[in-house]
Amino acid sequence: MISGLLICVGLRKAGLATTYVRDLLHVGAGAWVFGWPFWHSAIAPVCITAAATFFLLIIPTLGRRVTLFARLEQAVSGGGERWSGLVLYAISFALMTWLSWRSSQFPAAAALLALALGDGIGGAVGRRCGRHFFTAPGGKRKSIEGSAAVAIAAAVGAWLAAAYFGVAASIWLLIGIGLVACAAEGWAPRASDNILVPAAVWLFVTISSYFGFLAL
Repeated sequence: MISGLLICVGLRKAGLATTYVRDLLHVGAGAWVFGWPFWHSAIAPVCITAAATFFLLIIPTLGRRVTLFARLEQAVSGGGERWSGLVLYAISFALMTWLSWRSSQFPAAAALLALALGDGIGGAVGRRCGRHFFTAPGGKRKSIEGSAAVAIAAAVGAWLAAAYFGVAASIWLLIGIGLVACAAEGWAPRASDNILVPAAVWLFVTISSYFGFLAL
């Protein structure tokens, strides 16, 4: 997490816009789930994600005293992007990491990869290619192009999770995950998509397995 934020500082200093720096951080963080099978218990990964959450929570306070922390905050927030959204992102990783040890790791991995790829890629596509816009009740302004990218990237993320964790996920389940992620991201109030998207995907996959649509 720290190394990722330091890279973000370097990219921001090189002139990359804050929104794109944040998108890269979102996508890159998804790699965390691929390390789950190598842990022998939940203690270490849960503690790591909890510590990362606490670290992100106090950075704005530390930034008032230490220049490096101020630069970390400025690299991925501002220009419409809130630091609180990154804290919620870390909370999602901590929660899903814990849930991954409760049963099958696929629902939690699919949830985080749907967030990492869907939100990261969808946001970049929306800002770059968005031409047709809408605003859902309670949500913020979105583009149809960006929302479509969220759905596709989230489905791809779920497919990667299924392939990596050895789960036979049907095309219909993957499409469903993409649509659920898209809907949650589109309806979420500002910054809250970082916790609502993975929560919605995890719930959808869990319910699907409960009713026999997915063998875990």
